[in-house]
Amino acid sequence: MLQGEKPKAGGRAVRGSPARRWRRGTAAVATLVVALGTACGAGDSPQQSEVVLSVGFPDAGGANSLNQLVLQLTSDSLIRTGPDGRIEEMLASDWLVDPDGTAVTVTLRRDVTFHDGSPLTANDVKTTLDQARQSAYRVGRDPLLSDIESIKVMGLDQVRIALSRPSGQMLLFALGIHIVNQREEGETIRSGPFILESGTAEETILRVNPNYYQGRSDIDTVRIKTFSSVRNAWAAMMRSEIDVLFNVPVGARQFVEADPSVRVFSRDSPTAYALLFNTSRPPFDDPRVRVALSYAVDRDAVRDRTFRGRGTISSGLWTSHWVYGGRELIYGYDPQIADRLLSEVGLSLPTETQVAGIEGFPNRLRFETLVGLDVAPMERIALIMQQQLRQIGVDMAIDAKPLFDDVGEQLRGDDWDAALVPLNTARNLSRLYAFWHSSQPLFDAGFNEADDALERLRSSVTEEEVRDSAGAFQQTLFDLAPAIFLTGLDQARAVSRRFIVPDEPGRDIIETLRRWKVDEGWSTK
Repeated sequence: MLQGEKPKAGGRAVRGSPARRWRRGTAAVATLVVALGTACGAGDSPQQSEVVLSVGFPDAGGANSLNQLVLQLTSDSLIRTGPDGRIEEMLASDWLVDPDGTAVTVTLRRDVTFHDGSPLTANDVKTTLDQARQSAYRVGRDPLLSDIESIKVMGLDQVRIALSRPSGQMLLFALGIHIVNQREEGETIRSGPFILESGTAEETILRVNPNYYQGRSDIDTVRIKTFSSVRNAWAAMMRSEIDVLFNVPVGARQFVEADPSVRVFSRDSPTAYALLFNTSRPPFDDPRVRVALSYAVDRDAVRDRTFRGRGTISSGLWTSHWVYGGRELIYGYDPQIADRLLSEVGLSLPTETQVAGIEGFPNRLRFETLVGLDVAPMERIALIMQQQLRQIGVDMAIDAKPLFDDVGEQLRGDDWDAALVPLNTARNLSRLYAFWHSSQPLFDAGFNEADDALERLRSSVTEEEVRDSAGAFQQTLFDLAPAIFLTGLDQARAVSRRFIVPDEPGRDIIETLRRWKVDEGWSTK
């Protein structure tokens, strides 16, 4: 665990919120807390005010999600993907893809230092990338890493990545890797705006990196805590004990927005909920059945009844991505078309004589859907879809699992009909391959009709080729409907108006946290 600098004698001491701790509960809510304290040094002489920022994180998110938040605040990657899906520079100041797509040369910034003061070098990049491409977990998330044949250090600030195939354009999307300095004794040194100082089961403490290459943050200390419930978190905000609600729940959104002392920042989440079909199993091996069920679902009703109208109807992809240009392919709600298509494949509604003595309602098709109960909206979405499908004589039984991990485990085999899953809608194009290529182990849905388009995408050399192959993939998902794409959810965070928060459309405000400033005049407004 990294250790940050200790306050020197007579220097600024840290004071946070009142000494209160919350134990983690099963229904905890992610909240971000900002508190101000005034610290005094020796002799009680007044010192500069210190900004303490406490982050509460949900137990439901799990240790991995918490680690991702800490990683985001303490580390920087070579590049990042912007709100429109274009590559943006971070530790890398420039990159050049060879004309044939078989190599990428990355140039580093020269003003970056790690938390211990050592400079970022090309050797650090090579070591980090070599470890990533040898990790089965990382390659599973970003299959393009397996195309790396070798990495050559070229001076202090440049690496040349040779590839086994012409996939240079797509490899850029896989370079969002946090670069570290790996010491021989096993210590990992990072370079982000905050430094991981300590961590316990109840609290993780980050200190500001005073030498951050993009400028020192006005936030001095970050504390990561947990509230046991949404109610407790919201009550704390109403009592002005916290200043930021990290994740505003849908049910509380209207009350938070009505409070004049806070601002709500929202953006479309890159996650879409979808009903995934096992296309290797009858009747879902027939695309006409999958298309029919796609017409039978009222996505607007799913969004309105689950998320109170918040969120975007999904076409299966991140439609604001530059490669799609906002082009959406969405099935309209038309149960008559659904009924006709099912009848055409021999799935007609039974007559009263045929269903005599059969328990339940008359159905032309019955299948089971896996649902993870620990993902908050899943059960409600499943119940709404169940009601809608019954209108056309389809019985969707719900196979509820306590944990979504249990769903994921079953999806790796072939003993399932359908599953309700959250899918990243691919602002990062390399994730398309990880989710949908039949060679990938994320799930065994039996769908391989998109492989050709994905292979063309992987080997695209020019931006035009990337756009054309991504569009072909999008069309394949629509035409063959391996899943019913439902709705995404806009992600909301509430911040006290005492803080000036950069609001960049489409970008999560957590990405701009180091640039937050205290509005010194707010108390007098």
